[in-house]
Parts: sequence; structure tokens; C-alpha cells
Amino acid sequence: MVNAELRMTSSSCACLSGDLLNSTVIEVIEPGKHLLSKAGSEWTVDMSGVGRVSSVGVALILEWLRAANEQNTTLKIKNLPQHMLPIIDISDLQPVIEPLLDRSSRAK
Repeated sequence: MVNAELRMTSSSCACLSGDLLNSTVIEVIEPGKHLLSKAGSEWTVDMSGVGRVSSVGVALILEWLRAANEQNTTLKIKNLPQHMLPIIDISDLQPVIEPLLDRSSRAK
């Protein structure tokens, strides 16, 4: 297991890495909300460094989306891992997640 880590790469971008599991996601929820609060009108999260994922990885995105909506900030997800798609599909969350995806990047 690799701990989840969120690193600011610019005032409006962050890089999320590690495994998104029950035991790791808790470490990045609040730091993400903090970075989001400083981002301005748009915040992009690059997920290219994400390894293993469970449903809590999707819950993390939804939590940050709620926070973004409260702050009138647009959340964008870059490099969504392909192995998150079955969780999103089975949860019927495509209509929620699809608009967040940064199409200038390719999922790994």
C-alpha cells in the first residue's frame, strides 16, 4: 500500500498520487479542500500518479466536487485512471464525473 499524497503544483493545480483506499484517502480530503479554497475559479487535480483505487477514490472526487460547488469553483480531473471507470459506471456516476474530465489529457 502506498499512502495517498496531494501536492500543489500551481495555485490552481495539484497532483494526487498513491493508493486511494479506505486507509489512505482520509489523509488527502482536508488538504484538498484547503488547496481548493485558494484556487480561484478553477482547480485541476492530476491523477496520473494514482495506483490502486477503491470506491473511496470516487467518494473523494465527489467530496471535492461538493466543496468546489460551495465555493463556485470548477473542479477538473486530469488523467483519471482507467481502473476507476468500472466503479464510476456501476455507481451510475458517469453524468457527474464526465463533465469534470480534462479532455486534453489521456487516462492511464
